[in-house]
Amino acid sequence: MGGLVVKQMLYQAKNENITELVKNTRGIVFYSCPHFGSKLADVPCRMGLVFRPAPSIGELRSGSPRLVELNDFIRHLHNREGLEVLSFSETKVTPIVEGYGGWAFRMEIVPIESAYPGFGELVVLDATDHINSCKPVSRSDPSYMETLEFLLKLKEKVTSG
Repeated sequence: MGGLVVKQMLYQAKNENITELVKNTRGIVFYSCPHFGSKLADVPCRMGLVFRPAPSIGELRSGSPRLVELNDFIRHLHNREGLEVLSFSETKVTPIVEGYGGWAFRMEIVPIESAYPGFGELVVLDATDHINSCKPVSRSDPSYMETLEFLLKLKEKVTSG
């Protein structure tokens, strides 16, 4: 949810005329961010009589108007202000509940179509689940190498321009 928090912070800063924060943000890295919702957030809503999800969970559902609004705002910053965006997508299902005897409830938390906001760069992390998408295992891990390359590119852009 960190990526959604960053989007909301920038959106709120723009609305409250805290222009320096928005202007000084040169790039964002999203790790399995549910730009268009999460399948996990859809589960309690489908089981409404059993589970009563918090209102904030409703905003994480697939196709949430709030998520679309935030994504459109970041798209505008990308297209008009030159905000660089790097997104990572998970490819493995994530264990949600595990039990004795090896059974487990697993699911894809953020599918690729939600992890890619529709602009910027996308890196698909092979054999990585939602929990581990932001945890490189080594310096040769694609999530580490791509993030480092992205940051170096941003540094070059800022120092040369």
